[in-house]
Amino acid sequence: MVQSRLIQPVSLGVIGIQIPSFPVYLLRFDRSMLVDSGITTGVSTLRTALHELLPETGLDTLLLTHSHWDHAGGAFELQPQMNFSVKASHRAVELLQKPRVREFIHHLNREHALQNGAEPPAPYEPLQKLEALKENDRLDLDDKHWIQVYETPGHTRCSLAFLLYPEKVLFPGDAVGVVERDGSIKPLFLSDYGAYEASLEKLGQLDAECLCFAHNRVLRGKERVKSFLAASLERTRQVRDVIRQRLDAGMEREEIAEVLYAEEFPRPTVMGPREALIINLRAMVLAVEREVGAI
Repeated sequence: MVQSRLIQPVSLGVIGIQIPSFPVYLLRFDRSMLVDSGITTGVSTLRTALHELLPETGLDTLLLTHSHWDHAGGAFELQPQMNFSVKASHRAVELLQKPRVREFIHHLNREHALQNGAEPPAPYEPLQKLEALKENDRLDLDDKHWIQVYETPGHTRCSLAFLLYPEKVLFPGDAVGVVERDGSIKPLFLSDYGAYEASLEKLGQLDAECLCFAHNRVLRGKERVKSFLAASLERTRQVRDVIRQRLDAGMEREEIAEVLYAEEFPRPTVMGPREALIINLRAMVLAVEREVGAI
């Protein structure tokens, strides 16, 4: 039995499964779909919740916003038991089929488990039933509800966002950054700064009425969602400018990443292995270097 506080209704047909810091979202209609699968240490809770919420129909599809360890890791343990299809961007499908990518996702999930005193995952077997999605694909859930697919590169090259119609519930993955429990926004432009900014602007034009973050929280109300996306864009530009200033001062990429780590992660509420966080920050510095033509 899953504790009731871990299963929270979001809107009609949408249920948040609140695995701490790494929530996932179940769309329960004629077809059931899960948005992201979280980390492997959360699979036991997730599996129990899905069996309670879908006792007869089972899970039809897993939608992945992108291929990172904390979004796709749970799929490797969950799929053999539940036999769902996995839909993601073309780039994510390509990545998830590569043994070295699978092994790195396993490595980071193992490190996270050990860091938190949990049982580390067994080696992953390849995912089956992988299907690629692209911009404006439509996934029908019943005769009244559907998912619209949007490509949102910038955090990664393989990022997608999903918008549930007609309720206009948006599942952006990490394309809008991470929001800590204190309300601070941490941008995540890991692959391409310009694309990340463009994706934020694109999501802001969708007039979503509910925003289901990939970490920590849900935000309801069209004006609150629009205000947040504007604030995230402003914060993204601020962090870019800080990185530019340090590059102009002659600091090296690794040094800037370490300083950002000390400044941004003294008391994080979304905490993965230090290795993963440094990789992210180093990638953000590289993305700014590319944007200003420094490399």
